[in-house]
Amino acid sequence: MIDPGAVRVKAAAFLKVPIERMGDDVTLLSLVQESFLLVQLVIELEEEFGARLVQEDLKDVKTVGDLVKAIVTHEVI
Repeated sequence: MIDPGAVRVKAAAFLKVPIERMGDDVTLLSLVQESFLLVQLVIELEEEFGARLVQEDLKDVKTVGDLVKAIVTHEVI
């Protein structure tokens, strides 16, 4: 099972932002303006945690909480 806290820590490190800025309601666009960087973040998290997301899984991902939930719920077993 993927630890949501570990996903947050990895995302914060990748984005080079303090973990305190990784609250559930924080929008991803407030952390990063470049969509390419967000794509790289998703790929990094998928590889790190063994999750597999498709474009449909990401259509409603707007916040840090949404992203963490998407990674946790799409773990490949």
